[in-house]
Amino acid sequence: MKENQIQALIVKYLRAVLPKNYRCFAVPNGSQRMPSGKPANAVPGLTAGIPDLAIVGDGRIFFIEVKAPKGRLSEAQSEFGDFCMYQAMVPWACVHSVDETRLALNEWGIKTKESV
Repeated sequence: MKENQIQALIVKYLRAVLPKNYRCFAVPNGSQRMPSGKPANAVPGLTAGIPDLAIVGDGRIFFIEVKAPKGRLSEAQSEFGDFCMYQAMVPWACVHSVDETRLALNEWGIKTKESV
C-alpha cells in the first residue's frame, strides 16, 4: 500500500473516532520540483520534516508522520520528531497503519469513540 493510501485511511479513521472537541487535518508542506531540482511552487514557510497530519484538541496539538510499510524517516523528519518530543514536549508519532495510529492515540491519552 502506498503512503498516500495509508494516510487517507488514517484520516478517515481519525474523523470517525476522535471526540467532537478534536480535529485532524493534513499539513500540505510538500513542493513539486522542476527538472533542475528547484521548487516549482515554492511557498514561504515550507519546512523540511514537518509531519503529514496534525490533531488539535483540548488546547493541545499532536503530530503524525505517515510512512509506507517499508518507509523510513528522512533526517529532517527525525529531527523534527525529536524536537517535538524532547524540546517542545509536543506528542509526535511515526505510523505505518491505522493500528499504529490507534496505539499513538491511546499513548497520548486521547479518549476516542472506540475506547468509550
